[in-house]
Amino acid sequence: MIRVLVVDDEPLTGAAHAQYVARCPGFEVSGVARTGRSALHALRERAASRIPVDLVLLDVNLPDMSGLEVAHALRTHRVPVDLLVVTAHRDAATVREATSVGAVGFLMKPFTFENLRVKLVSYAQYRRALDGPDREDTPMEQADVDRLFTVLEGQPAEAPPKGLAAETLAKVAEHMRSARGFSSAGEVALGLGLSRVTARRYLEHMCDTGEGERRARRGAPGRPELEYGWRG
Repeated sequence: MIRVLVVDDEPLTGAAHAQYVARCPGFEVSGVARTGRSALHALRERAASRIPVDLVLLDVNLPDMSGLEVAHALRTHRVPVDLLVVTAHRDAATVREATSVGAVGFLMKPFTFENLRVKLVSYAQYRRALDGPDREDTPMEQADVDRLFTVLEGQPAEAPPKGLAAETLAKVAEHMRSARGFSSAGEVALGLGLSRVTARRYLEHMCDTGEGERRARRGAPGRPELEYGWRG
């Protein structure tokens, strides 16, 4: 599991971001800090323990010090943690400073669950590539480093095929991600207020792209019914 500390001074926003993180497979929330000092204290304590924080979802606007000051303090004290900076600021200076402290990503507020999920998936791939069992004593070539940074940047989402709406596709994908096990097209349609035919079209598209998988429902009387599960 990748452990994440959420740092945000707004209680509702911090709680929402923590819920976003918890919904991503392979990630768990280590805590929520509302000030820069409490974040530094928590990170230093966890760094000295056997369960350190791996990633900080770090807001720039904090009541006692800026998130970028928190980042500089972490780097000064060599706290081994990665930073995903979030902010409502859109000026180049903030982006430049976030880059200078080694942020692995940057998210503009407000962002959706899908925005964060894409960043976290890219980060998890980056961690797997960097922390693999054969990496510790293996020299890295330039191409290896280039691939790591490409993974962090993520890949832009392709537009859905003609006849499928991106918004509906995102809703179906989120429904399948959060569902446990497999669901029929009729069950997905009922949960999202779609027709069964429409739900099946989106589910079949997800299977074609590798995000979903289909199988015959066992034990169903009469004609075999297909059911769908999340693979992405």
